[in-house]
Amino acid sequence: MKKKRLICFDLDNTLIHSDKAHIAAYHLAFKKNGLKKVNERLLKKKFGRVGKLIVRELFPSLSNTKINKVIKDHHYFLIKKTYKFAKPIAGAKNVLKQLRKNFKLAIVTNCSSETLKVLMKSTDIKKEWFSVVIGHDNVLHPKPAPDEILKAEKLLHLDADFMVGDTPFDIIAGKKSKTKVISVLTGNHSRAMLQKKKPFKIIKSVKDLLKVIQ
Repeated sequence: MKKKRLICFDLDNTLIHSDKAHIAAYHLAFKKNGLKKVNERLLKKKFGRVGKLIVRELFPSLSNTKINKVIKDHHYFLIKKTYKFAKPIAGAKNVLKQLRKNFKLAIVTNCSSETLKVLMKSTDIKKEWFSVVIGHDNVLHPKPAPDEILKAEKLLHLDADFMVGDTPFDIIAGKKSKTKVISVLTGNHSRAMLQKKKPFKIIKSVKDLLKVIQ
């Protein structure tokens, strides 16, 4: 049996506030591709899934080629322009530094590898704090599939103690990988919505994590 001393973290709205960066990039991409502007509230509710699924749900009549073009443009605008709108969540960096004393840490996110690299750098979330950093393009099936968590476990030869994230998709992925999920309320999903998926714990923010696991 593998040892347990691993915590997996989502990135967006778990360790950093990134809605503004993503929304601005999407709006620029939509405009460039002649698509209507999407209500920010509606767009936020879609976050947590990979971009292709978000765009397909918003514009169901688009061809796969057009969807891929929109995603490519969103990616371009995010890494070139709008990344600067992302900010670290208060207390996140201190919690990560404390947890590193007793745990291996991993990022498992539905961002692409290049996007998460830019967002982490711009918010001063150090890559070296994490033993592995996994984006959706590093696995066959992104969250809500468990692949990202399972890959982190395989690479580190550890079973994850916890998955920390802000969306129902994090909870589903955690349950499928038999990992306890701690949900944070710093995203776009209410306590009631998260509770429906029955996570192990719900906390206000990642800054409260030490109270739960130590």
